[in-house]
Amino acid sequence: MCTSQITSRDKPSQEMVLCAFLGSTGYHSASWRRLGADPLANIKPEYFSSLAQTAERGGLDAVFLADSMALWSDVSTRPSGAIEPAVLAAAILQATSEIGVIITQSTTYNEPFNVARRLASLDHLGHGRIGWNIVTSATLEAAQNFGLHDIPDHHQRYRRADEFVRVCIALWNSWHQDAVLAEPEGVWADPSLITPIEHYGEYFRVRGPLDVPPSPQRVPLLVQAGSSEQGIALASSYADLVFTVQATFEAAHAFRQHMRTLTAAKDARRRIRVLPGLIPVIASTDEAAHQRLADLDALLDPTQAVRQLERSLALPATTLSLDDPFTLQLPDATANAGNQTYYQVIKKMSDAKRYTVRQVAQLMSTSRGHRLVVGSPTTIASAMIDWVRRGAADGYIIMPAALPDDLGLFVDEVVPILRSAGYESSSSSRLPLAARFRGDRREHAHCE
Repeated sequence: MCTSQITSRDKPSQEMVLCAFLGSTGYHSASWRRLGADPLANIKPEYFSSLAQTAERGGLDAVFLADSMALWSDVSTRPSGAIEPAVLAAAILQATSEIGVIITQSTTYNEPFNVARRLASLDHLGHGRIGWNIVTSATLEAAQNFGLHDIPDHHQRYRRADEFVRVCIALWNSWHQDAVLAEPEGVWADPSLITPIEHYGEYFRVRGPLDVPPSPQRVPLLVQAGSSEQGIALASSYADLVFTVQATFEAAHAFRQHMRTLTAAKDARRRIRVLPGLIPVIASTDEAAHQRLADLDALLDPTQAVRQLERSLALPATTLSLDDPFTLQLPDATANAGNQTYYQVIKKMSDAKRYTVRQVAQLMSTSRGHRLVVGSPTTIASAMIDWVRRGAADGYIIMPAALPDDLGLFVDEVVPILRSAGYESSSSSRLPLAARFRGDRREHAHCE
């Protein structure tokens, strides 16, 4: 799309949801090796708070904090480990005033009461700005950290996740909105408006009620990031936003249409937003941006990248050689107990039979199958508008290749182009985070 197409004459009355993925020094595996990068950024709350302030300055809807529940990467090749996201969220919420904070909490290695209590507490702290990225955790290392010998079966994890979310929603609604009276005459709350949930299910027995009064959102913003059949089903039942891995327009468009159809069939009142991951590499010109990416790629150790690819596929070390064709006979994703989303990305490249091991390893180190856009601010904005305008996305999870630089460039150079073209975020409404996407309904559609 050329520059002339981004003009005020084309202003659509359409939102573009923008969330910033905060991954320490950046999404690119070699970002920590850049001159000036802080290799200890992953354990500095003030660093993440500063990134969130930058995103807030740009009017972004939220920042996104991932979690793995295990130290699973090779610590010799990149910064590893992170502050627990709920703790990090508390620091970010105190350092900001409007932007949402979406944190990852596992349904496999937590209990509903703990998560419901934690999120309600954070929602009070942030005056209605917390979101929950619902994951089932799919690494062997995480399973072994919680007393298991292997990853729980994929279907079992998602059955548990569905019940987990239902219990959390019931707990958040165990207090009627008018339960707290706080009357100086002596009546603090009406006990008849606070009721146990008495849940007795396949995985959980929870009496309730929650021991935290209703937070500003009551039910936080709900986000889901799995693209497996079960992940899609979970998202269509509960999610307000879906974070997805899509590299092509055709795949992104088909996924969004499928997601919207499933959601509408379950509840016509709900509008789900689909947000593909987007990795912008930005410079003043397209040529300079491609050089920036080349400079980052030059910092990768290809041998280490191949070893990480082997770990992702649970292959013995030295199974793969750099310049061999990548033509593994990988089973269907449904046979994989681990993370099916990224497994599907790798399997598609294997099935294509036109990549070398080196190419696959580099792609997984650079973008992991997410959409990579390299160019000037106008090039980046044009690419973003194109997918939204043609129905392949409702917005994006922005995953800067190198932090803090690329986030600052995105906020200062790309966002103004998007705004001038008429695309706005929801942050200007100043409503609680979830209400920006659910309209006037205070309770989630599946709270009953």
